[in-house]
Amino acid sequence: MKHVRYQVVPAMKQRPALTLVSFSPFLYKEIVMKTFHSTLQGWAKSAVPVSLLLLSSMVAAETPRISVLEFSKDASKVAALEKGIASMRANSSAKPDSAAYRTSFAYWSNTHGYFGAGGNATDLDAYIKRRMPECLPQLGEKTCKEYYAHMENTTVPDDGFTNNVWGTCQHGNLNFLPWHRMYLNFYEKTLRKQTGDANFSLPYWNYYEERSKDGKGLAIPALVRKSASDPLFDAWRTPGLNDNSTSITVQTASARQAFAFNDFTNFSNNLQNQPHGAMHCAVGTGCATPDMGFVPIAGLDPVFYMHHANIDRLWQCWLDRKAGGQKQDLAWAKKNLGMPDSWYNIRYTFADESGNQVDVTIADVFDENKFPRRYAADLRCEEPVLKQESHLVATAGESPLKSHALLTHQDKIVLRGKPAAVNLQPAANNLRASVLSQALQETAATYLILENVTIDGAPAITYDIYIANKEQGDKRIYVATFNLFGAGDSDHHHDHSEGMQLIFNVTEDVSKLGLTGPDSVSVTFEPTTLSSRPVPQANSSSGISVGSIRLENTAVRP
Repeated sequence: MKHVRYQVVPAMKQRPALTLVSFSPFLYKEIVMKTFHSTLQGWAKSAVPVSLLLLSSMVAAETPRISVLEFSKDASKVAALEKGIASMRANSSAKPDSAAYRTSFAYWSNTHGYFGAGGNATDLDAYIKRRMPECLPQLGEKTCKEYYAHMENTTVPDDGFTNNVWGTCQHGNLNFLPWHRMYLNFYEKTLRKQTGDANFSLPYWNYYEERSKDGKGLAIPALVRKSASDPLFDAWRTPGLNDNSTSITVQTASARQAFAFNDFTNFSNNLQNQPHGAMHCAVGTGCATPDMGFVPIAGLDPVFYMHHANIDRLWQCWLDRKAGGQKQDLAWAKKNLGMPDSWYNIRYTFADESGNQVDVTIADVFDENKFPRRYAADLRCEEPVLKQESHLVATAGESPLKSHALLTHQDKIVLRGKPAAVNLQPAANNLRASVLSQALQETAATYLILENVTIDGAPAITYDIYIANKEQGDKRIYVATFNLFGAGDSDHHHDHSEGMQLIFNVTEDVSKLGLTGPDSVSVTFEPTTLSSRPVPQANSSSGISVGSIRLENTAVRP
């Protein structure tokens, strides 16, 4: 059957034709005006261009997504969400080749990834064999087996198109953000239909809104941890998250590095690592346990979709900043994102809210008629400034590093559960050629570059990365955290066994460290569980290796 872009195609010949339903002019006007007034209320609190405010108000034909905390204050919204998820869970028992099954919770989880056979599947036995050894030091054999027991293989339905839908999640490449926007769009439409509320919108998880009992860490939304009988509950989260006795470390949720870049490639790469991957692992015991910690079944946890709605919101905020009020259509994207035309023609297949096949391209993501704006304008992105222990950090000033083109550490660093610190030194002449893209070289900044980074095995302990003043060991600034989500997975572009290059913008950081010269810079790696849970002291053959480190200053040419 011939498909046209964004065409809805009945999955079975006997399926009745799709009925198109349009908004009444009065309902559309009501939605637009509510969005408009809601946006204006926040105008005075942020420096948002008038053109952006008007654009975000007038193109949104759907109720904007709001944070889980705000969403939870409306009992009718909560009831609708719980009804919709319960209905989708019930549909998981429908005949696998039926339209009802294609609107089920299981189907949508499997769209992201699944265990079983097929080109996009993950081998369950091999996965358990690789992951279990790193779970044991974290939780012990009894608990690990309990966590793993519900994982099972699934057979792809023989319905003519699901083999092109399941397991198509995109990670480790620049399709990550548009694919997940498509995924959320059709998931939300399916959930909306199951709620029976035409105005329903999926809430996003603003990580900083709900705190742990002691106020020092972050909590998963109270909405998804009310009771084991609630359809939003998932029993397989990091132990202690559901009763709020365990917290997620504040820096884990940081998107600071992503927003430090104005080019799409480095923004996307950093956002995918953190907070996206880091928060997956924070909820999934360092990515040693399901559901959120394992790519093939992360979609079994309802908080997964709230998490990805927030990642999508952060992307939208970055687009808004970059566009500066311009219309973000396909022409704008091609001019500003630096991606080849062929990228926009990449096509993916999903099931719509009626269980019918729908094909979309990345170009469609920039068509507001197909993917309307889903968030109110907020150029601040609700990204708090991380507290860096002010007594440990000198006041901002001129950095002596501006007189040096490059500092390096050329010896391999092997991280296996213990802290590590390395000193940087002025680079030899043969190492001074920049490894940065031309675009980054043209902007005066200081970059910390970790080269040939490999994830060895399937570690459950990751590391916070700090840049420090080695002459005053207590002065250091947090930079980022290594992402372990999907580590060691050869399926769906998750394999990290080959060396990666990680680039971090540390321009402001080096100016705050009170450095006395290029010989005073060190980089430290601190093991973390991403939560208040202690780091196990057991030895492990799994870990992270860093081939070399560079501190490159693009303001100075070698």
